[in-house]
Amino acid sequence: PEAKSPGDSSGELAELEEFSLTGIDDIFNKSSREEAGAPGTGPQKEAVEKVEEILLNNEEVSQLQKTLASYPLNLRIACEEVIAEQVVVPHQMSSLVKLLVRGAPAKETASLVGKILGRTISIPKGFEKKTGEALELEQASFPYIFAHKFLPILRLVMFIVLTALSLIYLIYRFVFIPAQADSIYQAGYERIEAGEFARANDRFSEAFRMHPVKNWFYRYAEAFRDRRQYIYAEEKYDELLRYYPRDKKGALDYADLETNYLKNYSKADTIIRRNILDYSVDDREGLLALGDTNLAWGEIDDTRYEEARRAYARLLERYGWQDPIVERMMKYFIRTDDLGQVIPLQDYFLNSSQKRKISPETLAELGGYLLDKRFEEARGVPNEYLDRIDGIRDILLKAVVEDPSLPEAHYHLARYYSRYGYASDERQTLSMAVGAFDTAPEKSAKRVEYRIDALRRYAQVLINAREFFPAEEQITKGINLYEDGVSRRLLSPSPQFGRLYADLGDLEYFTKDGNMEAAIQYYSRSERSGWAPPEVQYRMGSAYYHLQQWGPALERFFNAAVEMPQNRQLLYALGNTAYMRGDYHTAQGYFTRLLDILDKDRTRFPLLSPNDTPEHMELAERLMVTQNNQGVTMEALAEQSGNNGYRSRALGLYAESARAWDAITRNPETMVRAGAMALSTPGVNLAYLNSRNALNPVPDYEPQIYLHIDKDIFESSPWESLAPADYRLSDEITFYQ
Repeated sequence: PEAKSPGDSSGELAELEEFSLTGIDDIFNKSSREEAGAPGTGPQKEAVEKVEEILLNNEEVSQLQKTLASYPLNLRIACEEVIAEQVVVPHQMSSLVKLLVRGAPAKETASLVGKILGRTISIPKGFEKKTGEALELEQASFPYIFAHKFLPILRLVMFIVLTALSLIYLIYRFVFIPAQADSIYQAGYERIEAGEFARANDRFSEAFRMHPVKNWFYRYAEAFRDRRQYIYAEEKYDELLRYYPRDKKGALDYADLETNYLKNYSKADTIIRRNILDYSVDDREGLLALGDTNLAWGEIDDTRYEEARRAYARLLERYGWQDPIVERMMKYFIRTDDLGQVIPLQDYFLNSSQKRKISPETLAELGGYLLDKRFEEARGVPNEYLDRIDGIRDILLKAVVEDPSLPEAHYHLARYYSRYGYASDERQTLSMAVGAFDTAPEKSAKRVEYRIDALRRYAQVLINAREFFPAEEQITKGINLYEDGVSRRLLSPSPQFGRLYADLGDLEYFTKDGNMEAAIQYYSRSERSGWAPPEVQYRMGSAYYHLQQWGPALERFFNAAVEMPQNRQLLYALGNTAYMRGDYHTAQGYFTRLLDILDKDRTRFPLLSPNDTPEHMELAERLMVTQNNQGVTMEALAEQSGNNGYRSRALGLYAESARAWDAITRNPETMVRAGAMALSTPGVNLAYLNSRNALNPVPDYEPQIYLHIDKDIFESSPWESLAPADYRLSDEITFYQ
């Protein structure tokens, strides 16, 4: 028959109708023939086994046929072969028939038939044919319903539930929690900008417990650093290195904080060594950072420069002559003032046929160094490489072009213009430098120092242009930066920055309405900062003098006289102050010394022509006021000691002073001179009045001195052309009752 698929039930029914077991009746009578010794059965055994007689009724035959019909085709054919050919021993045939009548499973029947035929009868996997009634009974049973209906649905439901739960967990774990943590991180970060630093730290801790993110350590630390909350920044870097050991970026950023902001070079050096170089001794970034840290450290401890050199030398040995490494080595030679090594490296970068890369920052530092060396005061044998210094302006301009936002380039270029007298270029460049400093990050203490000095220089340029109020704004801004740097220990008190207070005091002293108290306050702050040269001491004494505080004035004048003992302005101020204190002998000494100096100056001119020569006018004025004041001092000594010799000397000085006054005030064309009018009139000849009173005393008259003193100690003061009013002696001869 044609093979049918196991699932084709209609084909199987048709096949059952055509299928028959040939000789089935003979099988049922076989046992009786064997007992009777029927012919044709072969030789008889001596002992014939008794075989159970197989008798089947109609129902059993029907069951046998149903069983055969339920088997797969190959098994049915094998069963037909065994039964039809009757080549099997009786007890095996009996076992086969019993299996078929019993409705044994196909697998069990196939095992027996295979033994009989001597080959394997394969059964399709999962093939099992049952009767419709058995199938209905089986399908109605709980195990069948559970296995074939409930379990598939349960498996599907469980699969959907598990998939949903897994998806929910994944979304919660990798989407919701990171998003929630990120929002908390961001909220804490915004608290830093609002100044709520402790609250920001709490938010960070909350977010970190929820979902650790390494990058937020960097952002928080940098934000704390920019808000100058350095303790919080250090804590963040410490936490970062605790949770993420050997994190290179964290270690490098931490070292940069300690080096450039806190100036804790020792800690920065330790951080780099322990977190980077202890694990990788030749790490390029680690060695560069170590060299940079020790290079900065060398500014306060020059023994650390050697550590920087070792780090750079190791880099050159390990990685070769790479431009960034050579650039740092050149900075090392600049800091150690080795001009002989700097010049060849300058040629390496700027005069080489190959295009070398050098940063604008290093170009600016190189230009500033070469500028300082060019105008350095030579001590001993001049440096043999000074003549090779060239191209300073080109170096600084190259730095400006490559990075216009770099403030140091503008600053050093302005210094260059100042040195070479390019006033207009200096002003423009200083203005650009101040603007660049305002927008540039603080970065280092050196940058803060340059910024303050740029503000001071710009203020001086504005003062020279008589723009006093803008100049005051620049000086005040520089003072605020300086005080802030000192409070943060970024800067140390320095005479260089103390000049800012003196500059502000000068504005009060020279250009305003004589606010001497404010001037003294600024000068005192300058002195506390270490900036108190003779000119500042003199101006403080002059301010006290105008306030009629003779004791402090004399002290300040004396401090200035230690360094400038022969200064004419200073000797005159000392004499006047001593006289006003009633110390006549001291005043006499200062006036006598001053007259000796003036007489020596007088001998240089055969004839004084005050109205024709400014130098003669200045000398005649000083002779006039000094001789008069010395004469008054002599009169006071005469009254004090009763020695009339002092009075005689006073009359002689009055006569000399009167002649000087006559030469100063007489018009050379009309020969008319100013008359003696009221005492408040500048044209009054005090020497004449004093001598007249000495010869013909007037009740209640006291000899008068010229109280005015010079505002500045310099013979030719730069303020003479800047102050709102000229303060020469000839224009300010005043006296007090």
